[in-house]
Amino acid sequence: MAATLDRHEQIILFLNRRGYAKFVSCRQCGYVIKCEHCDVPYNFHKYKHQLLCHYCGKSIPMVDSCPSCGSKHIREFGVGTQKVQSMISDLFPEAKVLRMDYDTTTGKHGHQEVLDSFEAHEADILLGTQMVAKGHHFDNVTLVGVLAADMSLYTNDFRASERTFQLLPQVIGRSGRGSKQGQAVIQTYSPDHY
Repeated sequence: MAATLDRHEQIILFLNRRGYAKFVSCRQCGYVIKCEHCDVPYNFHKYKHQLLCHYCGKSIPMVDSCPSCGSKHIREFGVGTQKVQSMISDLFPEAKVLRMDYDTTTGKHGHQEVLDSFEAHEADILLGTQMVAKGHHFDNVTLVGVLAADMSLYTNDFRASERTFQLLPQVIGRSGRGSKQGQAVIQTYSPDHY
């Protein structure tokens, strides 16, 4: 990434999980905070400091103690686009990062505004979910990074392998579409997966 940024070329990073963290859990008793309607763990959204159900949209304020045992040892687990954006800003403070996920593209033209800004080189890195994977042609993108590919490869769906296989070539194909050579890096614990 540093070499790509030094050459003033652009980067697309793909992570198939929005939010800051996948769930919030108590380190004392193991309690996981779940949506009362859907019975699925809330996702933590740091910038709004809230817990959000990605199924029904219900949100509640982030808690500072465990609702089950009262412990103060409660925090988020996992990683989402918000957390990665924060990490990138720490590692590359000079780089401008645009995030493209459901949370940043609401509104009538939200999706197109992010793409237009990136196309106009107003950002060095475009970080996003499946929205960044399909059909975009940016001449200056020479690096695509797929972060934590195992998160989509090992979901509890028998079609997960096939869906991951369909997504990876699409997002990798965003690199090197112009006159410059492109490169892709896939982060996985399963490089030999069929």
